[in-house]
Amino acid sequence: MDHGRPSRRRGAPAPAVLLAAAAVVLAGCSGQDAAAPAPVSTEQLPAPSSSSSPAQGQASPQGSAGGTLPAAVAAGHALRGTPGAAQDVVTGLDVPWSVAVLPDGSALVSERDTARVLRVAGEDGGWSAQQVTASGPGGAVPDVEPRGEGGLLGLAISPTFAEDGWVYAYTTTATDDRVVRMRHTADPAGGPGSLSAPEPVLTGIESATVHHGGRLAFGPDGMLYVTTGDASAPSTAQDQQALTGKVLRLTPDGQPAPGNPVAGSPVWTWGHRNPQGIGWDPAGRMFAAEFGQNTQDELNLLEPGRNYGWPLVEGAVAGPAGGEQDVTDPAFTAPLVTWRTADASPSGLLVTADAVYVAALRGQELWRVPLADGRLGQPERVFGGEHGRVRDVVASPDGALWVLTDNTSRGTPSAGDDRLLRVPLA
Repeated sequence: MDHGRPSRRRGAPAPAVLLAAAAVVLAGCSGQDAAAPAPVSTEQLPAPSSSSSPAQGQASPQGSAGGTLPAAVAAGHALRGTPGAAQDVVTGLDVPWSVAVLPDGSALVSERDTARVLRVAGEDGGWSAQQVTASGPGGAVPDVEPRGEGGLLGLAISPTFAEDGWVYAYTTTATDDRVVRMRHTADPAGGPGSLSAPEPVLTGIESATVHHGGRLAFGPDGMLYVTTGDASAPSTAQDQQALTGKVLRLTPDGQPAPGNPVAGSPVWTWGHRNPQGIGWDPAGRMFAAEFGQNTQDELNLLEPGRNYGWPLVEGAVAGPAGGEQDVTDPAFTAPLVTWRTADASPSGLLVTADAVYVAALRGQELWRVPLADGRLGQPERVFGGEHGRVRDVVASPDGALWVLTDNTSRGTPSAGDDRLLRVPLA
C-alpha cells in the first residue's frame, strides 16, 4: 500500500560503497522538525554500470557517457539550487499520479481513477489543464480499471517524440497491469490534442489491489525502465521468472533490452516491494525510491543483476521472510538511505545536478538529498507537511521543480486539491 507495507530485508552494500550501511532513520512526520536524521556516509558512490550508458549509435541532448539523453533526464541534470516557496500551477486535479513534460514545454498529467490525461500548458500569462482526448469513454484512456492503488499510473515521453509522438503509460486492466503507448496528435489551434488507441508494449504483469509499482522512465541509454510492485505476493520478488517485484528494462517496442543481466529477460533488478521512483544522476548512476512495509523506506542505487532483498530484507533489517538471516548477506544490496515509513512512503523521484528529490506520501514531504562529487548528504525537508501527500516531482520547463500532490485519494484534501505546484530553485 502507499502507507504501510510488508517488511523487507537486505544485505550487503553495493560494491564499492553505501551511503548508509545502517539506516538513516528520520524521526517525525507531518512537517514537524523532529530529531535530525542520522548522518549518511560520505564515501564515494560506485561508478555507473556501463550497460546503463547510451548504446553505441543511439540517438538522443548529449550525455556524459556519450549519445543523447532523453529530455526528462537532461532537464533534471540542468537544475541546481535551493528550493523556494511552492506556487500553484494548476488546481482541482483528481488523484493525479504522474507528470511528464513534452518537448514544447507543456506537460501531461495522468489521473489514476478517472483514467484521464490532462495537458498543462501556459496561456495568458498563466497555466491551464485541459483533457487530451483518448479513445475510451468520455475521452479517457480505454481498458483502465481503477482498483485500490491501480489505474492510470506512470507516463513517459518517447525520446524521439518529435518523430513518433509516442506517449507511454502504465495501466491496470481487468486482467493485468501493462505498459501501453499512444500517439499524441497536436491540435493546430493550440488545444490539448488527442491520443490514439493504446498499443500494448508489455502485458501480463500480475495485478492486485495494492503494490503496482507503475513508474516509467527512459534512461540515458534510450531504453524504457518500468517499476513493478510485488502485487501482494512478496515471494515473486525473488522469482526471476516473474515480472512483479522488479525493475524492468525494455526496448521502446517492449522487447527485453540488449545487455540485460539475463539475455532474453526484461529483468534489470529484483527483490523489490513497491518501487515508484527512478532517475539518473549526471554520471549515469541510477537511483530508485521504494516503499518498505512497516519499518523502513528506501533510496537505492540500482545496478544490473542485483537483488534488493524483498521479502527477506526491509531497508537494512530482516523482513517478514528473513527470520534470523544475516542482513549483511552479500547476496543482497543494501539501500543508500532509509526513512521511517511514517516519514516517507516514497513515490516519484528526480535527480538533479546537485540533489536527489523524493516525493513522500505518508510523510507529506518533498525530501531533498544533497548530491555532490558522487556523495550524498543529509536528507532535508522541503515542504514541512504544508502541502499534504506528495506523489511526483519532475523538472519543469522553466528551470524549477514541478510537484504533484495526492490528497484526493487517501489524504485530507484542502480547497483546490489536488495540485501541480511549482517550486523555484535559487
